[in-house]
Amino acid sequence: MRKVVLWVGMSLDGFTSGVNEQLDWLVPHATRPEPHAIFGRLRERCDTVLMGRVNYEGYLAYWPKVKDDPKASRDDVELSRFLEEVPKVVFSRTLKEVTWTNARLAKGSAAEEVAALKRAPGKDIIIQNSTRLAQSLMAAGLVDELQLLVAPVVLGAGRALFAGLPRPINLGPAELTRCDDGAFVVRYDVKGA
Repeated sequence: MRKVVLWVGMSLDGFTSGVNEQLDWLVPHATRPEPHAIFGRLRERCDTVLMGRVNYEGYLAYWPKVKDDPKASRDDVELSRFLEEVPKVVFSRTLKEVTWTNARLAKGSAAEEVAALKRAPGKDIIIQNSTRLAQSLMAAGLVDELQLLVAPVVLGAGRALFAGLPRPINLGPAELTRCDDGAFVVRYDVKGA
């Protein structure tokens, strides 16, 4: 069965964005070589991306043009090409259509859609950021692995990744990669997923 892997950046105190969805505190850490390499290896394992409306709209406004930008970094070009080519499932209650290449709106609930995707043939499935989507899938027991880029920043408030979960989530052995700037990437298996 396919695994669902959450890849997300967060502050040391567990926030994935600031109070007004700001990510300026995360960008300097997320664009470092170590996280890029880890995320590159994760992308090789995955053939489907799950995203919520906010990420879809933000990514669509930015990433498609990067693949042909001669000033873009090699890492950003690779990510842009991956996002262009990979099937994307978008979860939204307000969007009526999606226009990005290989993107489609989810038909049912997130839990139903992702459970069906996990049973289908293919490589693993990645949730790329999308905190609210990740929370609903963790609550439904459908996330198999967490890969968290933890920035050496304390926000004090914002969108908390683990707030409001209906039950504890037990995690298996961790792999830890330290980054030169004080950030780290930690990978956990979700027990019982």
